[in-house]
Amino acid sequence: MTGSKEDDTETEDQSPLPGPNALFKLESEASWMERMRQDSRSKGTLERLVFPDEPPVSNEKYAGRDWKAHRLEVEPSYVCYGRLYFEDKNAERYGWDLGAIHPVLSTTKFWYDCAMLPYNMFSDPCHRMESSAGYCLPGDPVPLMLYPPKLSLTGFIAEAGVAVGLVFIFP
Repeated sequence: MTGSKEDDTETEDQSPLPGPNALFKLESEASWMERMRQDSRSKGTLERLVFPDEPPVSNEKYAGRDWKAHRLEVEPSYVCYGRLYFEDKNAERYGWDLGAIHPVLSTTKFWYDCAMLPYNMFSDPCHRMESSAGYCLPGDPVPLMLYPPKLSLTGFIAEAGVAVGLVFIFP
């Protein structure tokens, strides 16, 4: 062993570790270079600290960005439409087929919708538009569901008015 433990510590730089304030200090490049020069002078190094000159990126005047405008068309995944008064959701939207009794049930549903048309038109009068958002997508497994009519005072009044009007027209 040629060197002792004391000799090894003398050759190492004994500068203290910088704290977070020194590590994360925000400063410009020019002030950083000047600070490095001052640190070099304060340590008493014989060499002068010189940074290389940086050539300019361009000698031309900046003309700005001349990009063409891009247009992005986004198509929503839903459709808004007016109310459907004669819709059979199970058969038309979800593809349910009940075999031989399906035409009879579909015809019965159609005539029920004809009889309830005034009620359906005037129930929830402020809700004129519907949207396909929230419905199951084609191909999704959907159970056969029954859709009872919504209770509506305005729909009941319209249905009663049409019934009374038909009684007076066709006695």
